Amino acid sequence: MSRLALFAALLAAESSASPPEMQKEVWAGHEVLEGKRRIPVYGEKETHTENFVIAQVERTRTRIEIRQKLCRVEIRPVKGVYPIMKPETVARLLKARIVFEVKPDGTLKANPWDARWGSEDLDGDGFPGATVQISGTRCSGDLHISNQSTSTMTYGRLTPDGAAGFMSVRVKQEVLSAKGLCLKVFAGDSDETQAGRFAYRRVEAGTTCESLAGKPWPVKAQAGR
Repeated sequence: MSRLALFAALLAAESSASPPEMQKEVWAGHEVLEGKRRIPVYGEKETHTENFVIAQVERTRTRIEIRQKLCRVEIRPVKGVYPIMKPETVARLLKARIVFEVKPDGTLKANPWDARWGSEDLDGDGFPGATVQISGTRCSGDLHISNQSTSTMTYGRLTPDGAAGFMSVRVKQEVLSAKGLCLKVFAGDSDETQAGRFAYRRVEAGTTCESLAGKPWPVKAQAGR
C-alpha cells in the first residue's frame, strides 16, 4: 500500500470512529467556605458559609461541564449578627459554569470560574446590586452590594456518583448603599479569600431547588481527602 493510500485509510478510520458518548445528568452540590470577614461594629471575624446548588451536567469520559444554580445560602451568625439573603434574591443570582477535565486516574483539573454582578438591580427590589439583610442586637438593616467572586479548585476527584474536592474563593464586595444608620456608618467594602470544600452527587432527572425545599440535602461536603 502506498503512503498516500495508507494516509487516506487512517483518515477514514478516524472519521468513522464514534464521538465520546455524552451523558446528561443532574447533580446536587454543597460547598463549605471558611474565612474572615469584616462585620459591622465587631470588625474582622471568622465566618462559615454553606452554599447549596443544583447543576445541569454534560459529561464524557474526559470532560464534565457544569452549569449550576444557587438554591440557598446559609451564613453562620457572628456575635449575634445574622446576614441573610432572601430566597427571591438567591433565585435571581446568575448561574456559574464550571468545566472539569478528567484525568486517567480520576482526578480533576479546572480553570478558575467567576460569579459576579455589579450595580444593576439584580433582585428587582428597587435597590442597586443584591440585598443582604443584617439583623442583630446592635446593628440591623439592609446592605445593597455588588460582588466579584473567583473560585479556584485546589484538588478534585471523581466519586462513584459525582465529584468532590477542595477550593479557594476570592470574594470582592462593594457596598452600593445601606439602609439603617448603624450600617451606613460601619459597613464597608471587602476583599477576602475563603478556603473550603465541595461535593456533588448525581440525583434524579428533574430535581430542582424547589423540589428539594424542606428536605435533607442529598450530599454533604466532607473534611479530609
